[in-house]
Amino acid sequence: MQPENEYSYLFKVVVVGDGGVGKTSITMRFSQGIFRESYKMTIGVDFAVKTIEVDTPFGRRLVKYQVWDQSGQERFAHIRPLYYRGAIGSLCVYDVTNYESFEHLPSWIEEVEQYCGDIPMILVGNKRDLPRSVPLEDALEFAIKRNLLYFETSAKTGENVNEVFADLARLIILSRSQV
Repeated sequence: MQPENEYSYLFKVVVVGDGGVGKTSITMRFSQGIFRESYKMTIGVDFAVKTIEVDTPFGRRLVKYQVWDQSGQERFAHIRPLYYRGAIGSLCVYDVTNYESFEHLPSWIEEVEQYCGDIPMILVGNKRDLPRSVPLEDALEFAIKRNLLYFETSAKTGENVNEVFADLARLIILSRSQV
């Protein structure tokens, strides 16, 4: 095992989606293991770092994440492109209790592709612990059409949050090994 301050990979990833879908909650749950009932609106971007150990086709590896939690508010759209530079993976998040956030997914995906190119991306339906308004079938159909992995998470309970980041690391590693 490598010393704590060493890692096999360093990945900058962006977390995108409408305001209020839980991007900050997912980022905080992943990076610090905490959940708060309320958060202040993200202005511009928030940043978190965490190193995880991941099983890969090449063995267990340490992955250091730089997670850039983008503001989903339209009024910050003009500064978001500054924070995409260098990102090699993305989580595109919507709220399973808010159909409008699901309808906006294509524009978020297009924005990531515009500024980052074709990078590994996972579709995340957050707030799965609450009554849903987006049918699972709609989300799965969307993910299949876009060739995206799909997870449903609960930042509140922690369900699937670490798994999403572990799978994103594997996707990034595989995509980079095929270059």
